[in-house]
Amino acid sequence: MSFYFNVAANPTEGERYYLRLLLNHVPGPTSFKNLLYVNGRRCETFKEAAKERGLLESDNSTSECLCEAVVFKIPLALRNLFSTILVHCNPTDVRTLWDTYYDDMSEDFKRIHELLNFNAH
Repeated sequence: MSFYFNVAANPTEGERYYLRLLLNHVPGPTSFKNLLYVNGRRCETFKEAAKERGLLESDNSTSECLCEAVVFKIPLALRNLFSTILVHCNPTDVRTLWDTYYDDMSEDFKRIHELLNFNAH
């Protein structure tokens, strides 16, 4: 007989969340270590195992959304959209999204900095 405790977990909790995700979707795991194996390959983290099993959405849709928003050249709105995506969409590779759209999100700050430096001379 096994007991099942349904404990809520949030993506901000990191590995605990991904463990919960695996426990909800992998039939008959025999151990926590067993959950790390996907197609005979051992993953380093529960997040990696969940990703390998296709349990995480890819960041393609969030990246496409940001790419479309870049066209409007409104850095403040783009930063707001980026933060909304972080809170509600839980992208898997935040660093890549940040690196990709950093220049567009900070364009107004760069412009102000250049103006201040120009006026200082």
